[in-house]
Amino acid sequence: MNTPTPHTPQWRRDGSEIVWVQLYGPWRVEARCPVHAPFNGPSELSIRLNVGGPDREEILRLMDQALETDGIPASLLRQIPLAEIKAGARAALAKQEDRAMNEPYPVPARCRTEEDYTLLVAELARMRATGTTAPQGELAGRLGIGKATMSERIKRSKELGLWDGQQLTAKASAILTQWHQEREGD
Repeated sequence: MNTPTPHTPQWRRDGSEIVWVQLYGPWRVEARCPVHAPFNGPSELSIRLNVGGPDREEILRLMDQALETDGIPASLLRQIPLAEIKAGARAALAKQEDRAMNEPYPVPARCRTEEDYTLLVAELARMRATGTTAPQGELAGRLGIGKATMSERIKRSKELGLWDGQQLTAKASAILTQWHQEREGD
């Protein structure tokens, strides 16, 4: 059995992400959350062999543990406290000075660029995450446009590869991260 290394994992900032790390025997479990994502939970969870260092006896002990499991054990997957990780991510993101889930994205009245469309779908995702039941209609009303126009903009966002119908794509997330970084520089 891979028991967690005794310590309380803390979230730390790594560029535009916050990161949680816990060691379970020879395995390193890492969760990453983009600070500027329009959702609160991790976007990446990784497990990798974590054997090394100057202590030869410790290396041999950890390698023996890894060899016993013949790769990542199912028991380790059951041990990962995903609910706690998500709750910790929400709390850590709420503490981030630049994280304001309740602050709407400045969606322009007319979408011309990929950044404009990214802000549109990021705002829709933010509205969904904060419990808005009809985000498209509400955002259309806020922008002073019709629902058909909003539908066309969402369709165009999909064509541009920014929205998959449920969430931002990697392309949109990269554009949004760059937008936040430029904003922080001002």
